[in-house]
Amino acid sequence: MTFLQKDNPYTLQFALVPPQYISRAALTEEIVGDLIKNVPTFRGYFLTGVRGSGKTATMTDISQRITVEPGWISIDIANPESDIIDSLARALYRIPELRSIFIKAKLDFSILGIGVSLEKADMIASDAEDAADIMLSILKKKQKKVLVTIDEVTYGKEISAFSHTMSSYARKGYDIYVLMTGLTNNINKIKNNKSLTFLYRAKEVELPPLNRSAIINDYQSVFGIGRSAAADMADLTKGYAFAFQVLGYLYWKSLSADKTARIEDTMTDYDYYLSEFVYEKIWSETTRKEKDILKALSVASQSPASVSEIKTMCNIESGDLSVYRERLIQKGIIDGSERGYIAFALPRFSEFINSLWK
Repeated sequence: MTFLQKDNPYTLQFALVPPQYISRAALTEEIVGDLIKNVPTFRGYFLTGVRGSGKTATMTDISQRITVEPGWISIDIANPESDIIDSLARALYRIPELRSIFIKAKLDFSILGIGVSLEKADMIASDAEDAADIMLSILKKKQKKVLVTIDEVTYGKEISAFSHTMSSYARKGYDIYVLMTGLTNNINKIKNNKSLTFLYRAKEVELPPLNRSAIINDYQSVFGIGRSAAADMADLTKGYAFAFQVLGYLYWKSLSADKTARIEDTMTDYDYYLSEFVYEKIWSETTRKEKDILKALSVASQSPASVSEIKTMCNIESGDLSVYRERLIQKGIIDGSERGYIAFALPRFSEFINSLWK
C-alpha cells in the first residue's frame, strides 16, 4: 500500500464522524429502535462518557440513522447556552420542506424575523416559544417527528427552560425527542434537579469502550498487517475512541515516511497527543484527593492494583476511598470492574501522570 497517495483516514479532530469510524452498533440500534416506536420508552437520552470517548460522533451517527426513517427530522442546536427554543423554531423554518408546509398553513412568524407578515394569517406567533408550539402542532398533523440533538450540555437557565418547555410539549403529545451529550458530572447536575421533570426522566447511557475485535479488524484492513500486530495496536488503545484515532493517525503518518516504521516508534507522539488534546484537561478537572489516588495507582506494585494497597499508600479510610473511587469510575478514568482492584481505564494514563514529575 502506498500511503503517500492517500489521505490519512484517521483524524485528530473532535465533533465529527471520522472517516475510519467504529460505531457502537448495538447502542445505536437500541436508541434508534426505541425512538421510532409508536410509543417510545424514553423521550430524551443523555450520552455520557469521558472526554474523547466518542459521544459527539455517536450522537451524529444516531441522528443520521434517524433521518432516513420516514417522517423524521433532525435538528442540531449548535449552542446549548443560547435560547434553545428560539434556535429550534428558526431551524425548523429553515428546512425548505417544512417552510412550505408552514406557508400553506398561513402561519405568521414575522415576530422572529423569519417569514413574512400576513394580514389574514390563521395563526400569529407572539414569541419563539409560541412559534415552536405552532410549528410542532402542524408537524404532528403532518405525521412528522423531530429529534433535537444538543452537544455538551451543562446545567444552566437555558437548559432548565428547555426542560420545562419539553414537558409541555410532551403533555400536548407533540412528536419531539431529544438526544444530548455531556460529561457525567454535568449530566448529574441536570438530573439531580427533580424540578426538571423532562430531563430528570431522560435515560442516561454511558458509552462503552469500542469493541476490541472491531478495532483489530479496522487496523488489519487499513494497514494490511497481521491479526497479532493489529491486536497489539488495539490493546494500546484500550477501546478509547480518541486513542484509536490517534494511534491510527500516527502509524499511517509514520508509514508514509518510512514503510518499515514500527508502531513502537509512534509512542512518544502518541503520549504527546493524548496529553495535549485530552489528558491535561481531564487532570485539571480532578480534585486534589483524586489526584493523590491516581498518583498512587500509577506507581502501584501491580496493575490492576488492590484497593487495600491504594488505601495504605494514600493513608485514607476505606469509606472515603470508596467515594473517590466511585467518582473516578464515573469520570471514566479508572476501571473498578474487578472486585477489590482498580486500574486505569484510559490508555497510558499512568505514563501521563508519571511524566508530570519527571
